[in-house]
Amino acid sequence: MAWIAGNFPANTAGLLVNELDILLPVNPHWSIYDTPAANIRVYECIDVAAACLFYVYIDNTVATVGTVQLWEGWNAGAHVGVGAFLTFIGTSVSLKINYGAGGYGISVRDHCFIWQDYVTSRGAYIGQPRRKNTALNIVVYCGSGGTPANNALALPGFVGGNAWASLFDELGNKVAVGFSMSGGGATAIVKTILGELELRETPLTNTVTGFIIGELEGVASYGSGTGAGIVTGDTCLMPGGITWSALMNNGLSFVEQA
Repeated sequence: MAWIAGNFPANTAGLLVNELDILLPVNPHWSIYDTPAANIRVYECIDVAAACLFYVYIDNTVATVGTVQLWEGWNAGAHVGVGAFLTFIGTSVSLKINYGAGGYGISVRDHCFIWQDYVTSRGAYIGQPRRKNTALNIVVYCGSGGTPANNALALPGFVGGNAWASLFDELGNKVAVGFSMSGGGATAIVKTILGELELRETPLTNTVTGFIIGELEGVASYGSGTGAGIVTGDTCLMPGGITWSALMNNGLSFVEQA
């Protein structure tokens, strides 16, 4: 795992994928798999021993945004996806990674990466959650859909400004399903018997069946509210010396800097 903080000098097309070209392969399970066209990338995440294989297509031909697709497989020769896919929420709401001139933070992990844009206070989680059934290749997207106006990592939804969805359901079936935050955001920050505050990773629940598939690894979603004066970029030091980075925009979330 790696936590990386950086800064974009401008709002320019291609900046996001050029940065991800450097940042994602820091982890040996991530690589650049295909370059279908200028400012478009396909990244592979593979860990056969952990039942992990998926492809992330990012179109960064428009400044300030990368449009995301998730694919079960990818044909690099023909530059096309193969198998199950998640390209829209519902029928028309696209998946987004937002960025702007200014700072960002990214946590690159074995089976996912978590993006925080400190300019627009919007984030995204792409990849496998911490699965209850580690034999299933469950892959989720949690972030902005369409034209977002808030921090979607804090506020789950299946249409509109927030997009929480999975490439497969909790049984491994190849069907795109919506997921929500299990138990609500109030469970994200708890008090221990020692009087310490502690962040908890956000459980994901299938909005249709109600079953929990796992947790957003390294993400604590606090839901809507003021966040008691917390603003984007604030950090919280947890017991054990682990720092979490805040993102606040109509909803509060934290990302573990690990």
